[in-house]
Amino acid sequence: MTQPEKVDYVIVGGGLQGCLLAHAIAYHQPGAAVALIEQADELCGNHTWSFHQTDVPEQARGWFDPLVVHRWPGYAVRFPGLSRRVGIPYATITSTGLRAATMALATRPVPAAAPQPLVVRVGTSCEILSPTHVRCGDHVEIDCEVVIDCRGRAALEVAHGGAGYQTFIGHEYRLGRRWPAVEPTVMDVREDQAGGFEFLYELPFGPDHVLLEYTRFHEEPACEPQRAETLIAARLAEAGVDSAELIRTERGCLPMPYATPGRKSGPAVAGGYAGGWYHAATGYSMPLAIRFAELVAQSRPDRVAGDLAVAAADDALRRGFSRFLNRLLFCLVKPQDRWKIFRRFYKVLPEDRIARFYGHRFSAADAARIVIGRPPSGLAPLRFAKSFFSLSRPGFA
Repeated sequence: MTQPEKVDYVIVGGGLQGCLLAHAIAYHQPGAAVALIEQADELCGNHTWSFHQTDVPEQARGWFDPLVVHRWPGYAVRFPGLSRRVGIPYATITSTGLRAATMALATRPVPAAAPQPLVVRVGTSCEILSPTHVRCGDHVEIDCEVVIDCRGRAALEVAHGGAGYQTFIGHEYRLGRRWPAVEPTVMDVREDQAGGFEFLYELPFGPDHVLLEYTRFHEEPACEPQRAETLIAARLAEAGVDSAELIRTERGCLPMPYATPGRKSGPAVAGGYAGGWYHAATGYSMPLAIRFAELVAQSRPDRVAGDLAVAAADDALRRGFSRFLNRLLFCLVKPQDRWKIFRRFYKVLPEDRIARFYGHRFSAADAARIVIGRPPSGLAPLRFAKSFFSLSRPGFA
């Protein structure tokens, strides 16, 4: 019988969470042996991940900063009746850049007779047999100190279907003229909101290089490609662009749960969406993906599960409040009025509170400031109060 291979860590899933974890372990534990296993034919898929620079803790900058491909000093938001520049530095990493950096990590030179610290297997199915053992494909088995399940939102269970969805379609263009903006527009909300909350998201990667993304918050996970094309074409025309080469298209759907999360199933500890390490109210993965990677990489393999459980418990109020905001958005406000919640957020909050909210570091006082005040149009105060106080019910978080 063939003896199982042996490593320190097995990471199942080579998306954002899995690749960030590989980099964090390589940085904090340079002698650790890691196997990264991805079922698709390549790592990272086809995505653009953006975040506030304040989302990145100081101790993670040594391994994370080299992955960043674009940075801006701030960004804009535009709503009917409100335009604001937010002076929080903003940044992006891309699938292409993260994939290249992770493969470079796996192929870097090592001393003779030393094991390769990171082995990447793509196009390989993986069955997690126990917290310390996996089977790849039909026959290769790997023993390790700890298995980390980073297979993403496919494993996310939402109790009773209690979720709304954030869907998006993005087109990346090379232009025939200079783009008029040099900083991102995170939300460009147009007057017509009859179909629910929708906006354009704009990332200028260079003078003639831009990503325009249509985003929609809705009860159903369906994209609206025709609506996306219409609004993106209108923005190109507004910018005076008459020649644009489509380089790449990406699309996705992020669940925004408001019900109590289902119990995690499976023998391994889980990161990313599968483990609840995401911002339920924004869809932003980056802040908690970095936090998860740091927690695992700075723990001992035999203590990972316990350390993660403690961190998740410490974060329970934030997770519960994020779900409450989603319930407010999808259950208590009329679809055509949803945008007013976001306009109020950017109207009343100072930059330090915006940064803490997106970074999933907000305090109880920050949470109170988000909800205290005149409620959005169409929201009955009594219904709002009942929903807010339900946060104290056991199990909501």
